[in-house]
Amino acid sequence: MDNLDIKSLKVLLNLYTTCNTYHTAEQMDLSQSSVARILAKCRQALNDPLFIRSGIQLVPTAYADTLAEKLPTIINQYEDAVTNHKDFKIGELTGRYQLFLSHPAQLVYGVKLFELLNKSAPNATWYIKGWESTSVEQLLDGSALIGVNYYASNFPNSIIQYPVCDDDFLILATHDHALHKKQNITFRDIAEYPFISLTIPSWDERNRYLDNAFQSIEKSPKISLQTDSIHLGIQVAQTSNMLLTASKRMANEFTAVLSPLNFEIETALLPTAQVVCSFSRKNANKPLVKWLKKQICQLASS
Repeated sequence: MDNLDIKSLKVLLNLYTTCNTYHTAEQMDLSQSSVARILAKCRQALNDPLFIRSGIQLVPTAYADTLAEKLPTIINQYEDAVTNHKDFKIGELTGRYQLFLSHPAQLVYGVKLFELLNKSAPNATWYIKGWESTSVEQLLDGSALIGVNYYASNFPNSIIQYPVCDDDFLILATHDHALHKKQNITFRDIAEYPFISLTIPSWDERNRYLDNAFQSIEKSPKISLQTDSIHLGIQVAQTSNMLLTASKRMANEFTAVLSPLNFEIETALLPTAQVVCSFSRKNANKPLVKWLKKQICQLASS
């Protein structure tokens, strides 16, 4: 037991979530061989195989199931004890910290947020990633501190979604697009043109909001491009007659090349357009998480 440290326990807990040494190595910024060594050390110290390989997956043993229930509390209590032992000073922060920003949030807040973080904690490394399908799990296991995305009704109660600001959704087109010349644009007018749909993991990956909006005319939109790359979406919209769905805050960043159509979608057909900070409930009172939440909210309001 003397050979086990908090880092080893965190790796063990992450492995329980991913059941894959490669994914754990990627999420915790370790080499796959380091993860394998830590697992071997845990097996020896705890006198249990912990995981049994089945194909490319690791299947946890009954003892690993028991540990997975208790480790989050142990790790959290340890970190709370260390954190509360001394006053939190952001300028003295060192180490590597992971944050998730959805691609729209990266476009709108990414540069300004990093500049603020780098100025406040110049000795820390900030790993800012796009929101991904495993973001919630990484917030829960502590490998990521906080994330910014749209409110999602399917998140577990163990994730707090703190309101940051409201947003609106628009349909964008090039400045010389034929639809800009029409006075009263209808769904049928819009349905004549193909769409570029921006995918946001954990929020809308199947165009369901766009499909819902077109139900009033009993016609599905023609989606020619679905991408999670905002820059690709902008470039394609700029050089074609395709329409791009985007948020108002995001659209403000590229009004030089695209502009919103004079068309309003009924509120009932739109998704919840609330930007939120997401973080694990167990980490809500940690000084760094509270500080990050405050900075993000101030940045959005300004």
